[in-house]
Amino acid sequence: MDKPKSEKTITIKINGKDRPFQEKKEEKKGKSWDLRQLDSQKKQEQTEFFASIQTAAGKEADDSFDWILPEETEDVDIKEYKIAAPPKSTAKNGLSTLAGKFRGRNKQGILTSIFLAVFFAVLLGTSFGFIMLKLVFTDQAAETAVPPINEKPAAANQQTPSAAADLETITTYVVQGGVFSNSEAAQQIEEANSQKGVYSQSIKMGEQTFLFLGVSGSLEEAKEIGADLKSEGIDVFAKEVAFEGKAIEGVNAEEKKLAEIAPALFQSLSEGAASASLGSSITPETAEKIESRIKTVNELQAGQIQNESLISVREELLNASKQIDTYQQSGDAAAAGKIQEHLLGFLAAYQSLLQSGGQ
Repeated sequence: MDKPKSEKTITIKINGKDRPFQEKKEEKKGKSWDLRQLDSQKKQEQTEFFASIQTAAGKEADDSFDWILPEETEDVDIKEYKIAAPPKSTAKNGLSTLAGKFRGRNKQGILTSIFLAVFFAVLLGTSFGFIMLKLVFTDQAAETAVPPINEKPAAANQQTPSAAADLETITTYVVQGGVFSNSEAAQQIEEANSQKGVYSQSIKMGEQTFLFLGVSGSLEEAKEIGADLKSEGIDVFAKEVAFEGKAIEGVNAEEKKLAEIAPALFQSLSEGAASASLGSSITPETAEKIESRIKTVNELQAGQIQNESLISVREELLNASKQIDTYQQSGDAAAAGKIQEHLLGFLAAYQSLLQSGGQ
């Protein structure tokens, strides 16, 4: 009996791995074994040697080539891999997008080159045009614009350059209450007059302190006012007094105007104050002078008047003018006393301005 050929194995590569494949012929084996069993039954009487030979032949049959197939239960999961397409580059705005479209439609790139050349020519020409236009306008603006030398804010308290002002000499007629070597003695008399209801003002002139109780436009009117004060138990006398003028430094334009108009306005107010103190009406000529000069003072920019003495000068003149208006409307004697009070305050401020020299 022929010796069966040895089993052969088929090797299959899956995904780079070797997988042996064998086919088992179990059914054929079964069938061959059945035939041998029938022969053994028929030849039972054969010798044991023949049986051994048959057994050996059966064993050799095991070496026959069997096809071994993979078991059905064994599932080999083969993963599928999809080859991803390369990411499409995002569309770029501008010239690259337009160039890409032209390349797609025109493989030779002739239209693309022409378009880009024209486009860049227009772009460069426009850019140079704007640059030249800007340079022209800049040159014109530089020629026409006049840079301010000194920009000054229009603030109310703006300081103007310093200047000098000539203060005039004020000559007036006063009702004097005494002359004292020290201000303390003058202040004591001033307080005593205040208890009697009479206002008085002490003013230091040189080495002496003078006590004044009223002003007037003439010596005669000053004497009449003094007579009324004597009837109230106050010792006074009338006299002429001069406040010597001088040049002052360090004042601005508005302060200079005020310093120059103040003496004339004081003279007009003194005439009105004398009439009011004597109970008389203020003449139209005097009222017209006061109105005209006080208008000039009101037109000054108060915020630019920084000198303390000039501030007091301005306030006393304006208040005296208001009291004259009150007296003209009502004829009130109290208003007449207020006029004298503000004019004496003006003389004190004016003397202080003279002594300080405007500083």
